[in-house]
Amino acid sequence: MGTTTRLWQGFIGGAAAVMLLAGCTAGGAGDGGSAGPTPTGGGDSSPSADPSSSSTPSSAAGGASAEPVTEVGLDCAGLLDSATVSAVQGEWASQDYYARADAEPSDYAVAQEGGIVCTWNNGRASDGKNNPIPRSGYTGLLVQVLPHADEQYAQLVATYDGDPGLDCFGNMSVENQSLAGCTFDTLIDGTWVSLLATGLDVPEGSTSEKAIDPIVREITDAVTAADVSDEPWPLGGALPNWTCDVDQPYDAAALGLDGETRIELAGGGYSVYAAAWQRAQASNCFTALDGAGAPQTSIIEESALVGGAWALDQRLAFGHVDPASEVEVTGLAEGDRAYRTCAETCITDLVLGDDWVRLSVNPVAIPDVEATSVALTEQYVARAAA
Repeated sequence: MGTTTRLWQGFIGGAAAVMLLAGCTAGGAGDGGSAGPTPTGGGDSSPSADPSSSSTPSSAAGGASAEPVTEVGLDCAGLLDSATVSAVQGEWASQDYYARADAEPSDYAVAQEGGIVCTWNNGRASDGKNNPIPRSGYTGLLVQVLPHADEQYAQLVATYDGDPGLDCFGNMSVENQSLAGCTFDTLIDGTWVSLLATGLDVPEGSTSEKAIDPIVREITDAVTAADVSDEPWPLGGALPNWTCDVDQPYDAAALGLDGETRIELAGGGYSVYAAAWQRAQASNCFTALDGAGAPQTSIIEESALVGGAWALDQRLAFGHVDPASEVEVTGLAEGDRAYRTCAETCITDLVLGDDWVRLSVNPVAIPDVEATSVALTEQYVARAAA
């Protein structure tokens, strides 16, 4: 594996832009997401690995928006041939990992850190982390590649008392679904490769390890041969104190709610996903409402990505967020933006300087979800401006 430096940043434009962070499969209905523009290639959910392939028209947000370089020098098609995947699991097709209504700022942390996220699946609903939504029948493969991860991988080894390598499991019950699958983590010359296969169809007389082996070998060979660059994203920085601050719960009365709010940070084990959060300075938390007969109820989900406004502009350009959903918010600074869509859940996307924030208000113990969303956004903007 060689190392070079590429001094280039792609620019995101309208739906005609290709080979950008979801440009190569921006039409995939992966994970149950809505369809976007017509696919232009084979399964890339990453920033451009080829500077010459990008265009620089104005974005849907009204100006060119730089985005991170793919430092691993691969797109998803170069990482793993779809023919290899379909030979293992015929129903798995290349999908755009980000073509999901519920994609959060933190989901883009791997990409902002120069990595790629790729998925091949059967197109049914998942949680975005390769786990099936209950009774959806989802099966799929999720691969994440994070460069310059020696320190983070050492933390993984320390956390789990050893190098995880390949770990396969037989039929395991997940929300009334019987699934077999594998996890695989390894470090290749400083690049962390992580794989999760869910719902493997293992031929009779074979094993999960044998079934997944062609995929593992092709991925590791591709990363071993890749030309890795080092081009840190210049718009990052420290996580601001206005996001996921457990010491500053929201004013429940101002949100039209009875009881008290409490901010809880996301938990769970250590993974490449968590490592990218830490490096990119992303936040992820939820707000619970205590009282009014709804203890421990999550009413608000919050995620922010420092320097991540490019990712929201990408979602706008490829139709994953409707540009017509832009709204005015009291106190929003000049040049900042807000977009809101409300169905059962109200989702507000904010651009605050170079940062992207997503606030989701869930219809649980809330009499007027949209009114609460409006009030929450105003509180959030005021907190960020303080």
